[in-house]
Amino acid sequence: MATFRHLAIRTQDIDRARRFYEEGIGLRFLGYRPAGDSMDLSDGTMNLTLLPYPGPARTTLEEGTEFIHLGLLVDDLAMVYQRLLALGAPIVRDDVKERRVHDTSQVPVGSFKVLDPDGNVLDISDQPQEWRT
Repeated sequence: MATFRHLAIRTQDIDRARRFYEEGIGLRFLGYRPAGDSMDLSDGTMNLTLLPYPGPARTTLEEGTEFIHLGLLVDDLAMVYQRLLALGAPIVRDDVKERRVHDTSQVPVGSFKVLDPDGNVLDISDQPQEWRT
């Protein structure tokens, strides 16, 4: 059986992406890669590499039409939500299954969808049963 251990994301602004994943999501910064233009972060099990993307601007796809999105399980949904808001991250849906339009007057309960600085969709949940394993 295979086990996921690494994911790489190409980003137009590596420092902004680092703040999102480190300060917003709570991943731990491991260090820069040997070339010095990319970096690794981790949750202790999975490695996330942020790679520079020097190409032309990419079209941001509307949530629900993206090619791929990521799901993260967090201990404290409200805390992660508040940190992401403070970074200016767009919260696009409440409840990753029902995909309700986000109500900005309250903290989501159970899960929400957020866009990273490059428009990648992340499902954030504090519900261990959210995804089958």
